[in-house]
Parts: sequence; structure tokens; C-alpha cells
Amino acid sequence: MPPNTMQQRRPHSTTTTIISSIADSADTSTRKERREERREVKKLKRVKRGGTAKIGSHNVGGFLGDPYVQLAVAAFVLLTLTGATIFRMMHHDEDESPSRRFMGGYRRRTGGDSGTNNIGNNGLMNTLRGLTPYVIPESMKRIGNKAQWYGELRREYDTNILPKDDERSLRFVEAERQRHGDYRQSPKARTPYDIHDCPDHPPEGYPMQWPVLEVLDNWSPDDATPNHEIYQGFCIFDYRTELHKADNYRKKELPFIVRNDPAVARTAERWNHPGYMEKLLMGKEDTMRRAEYSPNNHFMYWVDRRSRSERRRAQKRISDRRKAGDDAHNGFGRGEQEQMAEAIHELEDFNKLKGLYEEAKDYVEDHDDDEAQEHFQELKKAFQKAREKKNEQSIENWKPPTENLRMTYLDWLKHANVTDDNLGPDNPHWYFRLIGCGAMGKGTEDGSCDK
Repeated sequence: MPPNTMQQRRPHSTTTTIISSIADSADTSTRKERREERREVKKLKRVKRGGTAKIGSHNVGGFLGDPYVQLAVAAFVLLTLTGATIFRMMHHDEDESPSRRFMGGYRRRTGGDSGTNNIGNNGLMNTLRGLTPYVIPESMKRIGNKAQWYGELRREYDTNILPKDDERSLRFVEAERQRHGDYRQSPKARTPYDIHDCPDHPPEGYPMQWPVLEVLDNWSPDDATPNHEIYQGFCIFDYRTELHKADNYRKKELPFIVRNDPAVARTAERWNHPGYMEKLLMGKEDTMRRAEYSPNNHFMYWVDRRSRSERRRAQKRISDRRKAGDDAHNGFGRGEQEQMAEAIHELEDFNKLKGLYEEAKDYVEDHDDDEAQEHFQELKKAFQKAREKKNEQSIENWKPPTENLRMTYLDWLKHANVTDDNLGPDNPHWYFRLIGCGAMGKGTEDGSCDK
């Protein structure tokens, strides 16, 4: 190869090497920069996600992601909320507590102490128990009142006022029985068995029965004075010692009486505790319950056959009289005795005419007698006229024997708490109706299920 050629190519080779080195160096630098850029982008994405941004040498995301740290934070928050709740419960006014607002309402209405300050009287644990729904002992799942206010009322009596003590409840019932006087068998009501010491199995002819007039003659329905000598044919069993006898009579489908059942004794003791019935029967918001009014002690069964417009007119007349200050009611009880006697006499005459008409009708159907036919037509016209008059008078003069209304328990109690001279058979009576509804749906604890 010529020298000049080698001299010419050498510089070219050197230049190419330098350029190649520069290019390799630039390419390496560019790759490093791109890697750094990608790292920065990933770092920014992690920061946006709340992830692993580094501050100094500490990884914040890793610290908060530690499960032990998360558990400690949750425990701290829970303790803080619990402490704040307890503080509010111990320092707030009792009427601010939902479980006490109901009882406070009764205190304002009755002017008494409902005994619901669990914190001050019975400690913190009773207060914490009040935060959970109360399950009434021995209650059935879908039967009875499940309203919150009733649960709180029962909680207060079952845990604080009258905690379960069967012996105490049975002693209370026995004391009440002795105080009011125990009922005993009338000397005129003879039975072949002792109702207080019946045999294990039902005797022949059980239960003993008597004519109704004999029973009513012993104790008249118009006499409200307690008569402790009665006609009693049912065996009386002690729940604690004679339950096996009761089971034998039950299998024979025969009636009997059970005494000293602890569950019943607890109910009797609770119902007789001062103030309980007011709280129970007034309900959450002064519940209006069914009642009937009668001007005397007779509560007859009746069906209103008047039209709707006639009933409305009658009710309007009663309302107008009440607005004028008259204590008017839409019931007449047995009615005036003279009016009753006159109505009975008219009814007897009508039935007599009806009998003559039916006899004449049967006769003319079997006999071809012109005179009898003429007599029958006269009786027919007279009977139709009497029937029309009877229907008109019955609609015009008819009044319901009792008045159906609604009132609160305390309103009824005002009528009941009167002296004996105001309880005679010819004085006004208010009948307070409490009918169990069995499976009570939501919103029926106000008595609306009893229509």
C-alpha cells in the first residue's frame, strides 16, 4: 500500500474513532437521563397514589401501611369515641338521653320521679346496658308489644325497681289476696269434691254446675259489693305442688284454676306497683284506647242498623250539646223503665197480630172458603200496616245502648276513682277495653289493631 495512502487514511480513521467515542458517550448519557426521567415519573405516580414518597431516609407509605400501626390507630380512635360518649352520658341532662326522654315525659305528666337516672343511682354499667335493645324475659318473638319505649319501661322495672325474685312476688300476691279477702265456696253451693284439694284425675260430673238464676240470686249483677261466698265448681291447683293434677285435667280438656304461678305473680306485682299502669297504658304519647259509656251498669251487645247519614246526624247533635257545655253521651243503657214497658207491650201486640195473620194464611191455603179469604185479607192489611209502623218507630226512637269512644287511661281513671255512692247500678259507667292483639305489626302498639 502506498505511503501517501496510509497517511491519508490514518487521519480519517482517528477522526472516525473520536466521533464514534463521542456518539457512544452521548448515547450512554441519553440512556441514563431517560432512566432517571422514568424513575422520576414513577416516583411522582407513587406520590399521587399516597404511596412510597421518601422524606429523608423514612418511607411514609411503608409506615402507614404497617398493619400494627393501623390497628393502633383504630384502637386510639375507638377509645376516644368511647370516652367522649361516656363523658356526654355522665354530664348531659337526663332528658337529652333518648332512653330517658320517654320516662321524662311521664315525670312531667304525673309529677313523680320515674327513677330512670341509672347513672347516678345504679352505676355506669346500667347506663351502658341501656345502649342496647332490651329483650323482655319469657317474651315470644313475634307476640306482644315490641316498641322501644315499652322495652325501656320493662328494662327499668326488671333490672332496677322490681328485679326477678319469685318468693317476693308470691308473698306480695298472697298479701293482696288477704287484704282484699279470699273467695270461698258458698254453703249453698255443694260439690262432691273439695275445690281446694281435688283428686289427681277429674271426678265424675266435674265441673259442678248450677242453674243460672241460682247463681245470680246468690250475687246479683246489679250489686257491685264484693261477695266472698260464691258458686265455684272449678278445682284450684297450686302451681308449685299440683302441676301434675292440672296436666291431667288439661288432657281431659276440662277447666281449672292455677294459683301461685311465679310468672303471673311477677306480673301482678308489677301492675300493682305505684305509677306502672300509668306509664304502661298511657303509651308513648298519651295513647287513646277503646272505651264504652253507659248511663247504668248494663253493657248490652247491639248492632247499629241506622244509615251512615243518620249516624252522622246523631253524632252531630251530641257534639253540639258538648260544645254548649252539656256532658252529653250517645247511649241510653236499659232506657227509662216506663218507655221500656210501653215498648214491650207494643211488641207483644205486634207478635199477637203476626200470629193471627200466619194462622189465617195457613188456613186459606188449605181451604176454599170465601169468608176465610176475606178475613185473611183484612188481617194481611192490618199486619202490613203494623209492621210499617213498628219499623218507623224502631228507626225513629232507636238509640244505641252504649257509646263507643276512645280515651286515655288517666281520663278513664278519673271516672273509676270515685266513692262507692257513685258506683251504683243506675250511675254512669265507663268500660275501659284492653284487648290483646296477638301478633302486633309495626305501628299497632297504640291499640289501633283493636278495631
